[in-house]
Amino acid sequence: MNKLKYFIMNSLALLYFLFMMMPILLLLLYAPPILISEINTVISTGFSTLNSGIALICLVSFILGLSLTIPPFRIIYYKLPWLFAFVKISYINMFILSIAFTIINCGYERQDSMKHTIALTTMIFQIIICRTLMCIYFNKKPVQYVGDNKNG
Repeated sequence: MNKLKYFIMNSLALLYFLFMMMPILLLLLYAPPILISEINTVISTGFSTLNSGIALICLVSFILGLSLTIPPFRIIYYKLPWLFAFVKISYINMFILSIAFTIINCGYERQDSMKHTIALTTMIFQIIICRTLMCIYFNKKPVQYVGDNKNG
């Protein structure tokens, strides 16, 4: 009976990884260049676009949250020990750029060059401050592999 339970849990984890996590991992990989391109589009055209950053954060948070809270799905992080570090750093990076995209989008909602300058300056400072805080955090608490004993 235990072998059947083990087989079912591993099968569920594999299916979840293939059909839910793989698209999210690709999204985490390609989100920064896409968000930077969207920010560049807003700046070059002078018009705000559809703000997809918040929806992106919600979707990725939900899928990653399930993979971390449901025990059979957590098997993924033990089979691929580097995955947790990749997910943690990529998610924070995507979060920072999504906030930057929201800031620049709000600044370009009206055709006012002063508001555009303020939004651009705020966005640049936000990225610098958040990335600095991220570096300080990961310097004090390095991302460990899931299989390491240091994770508790």
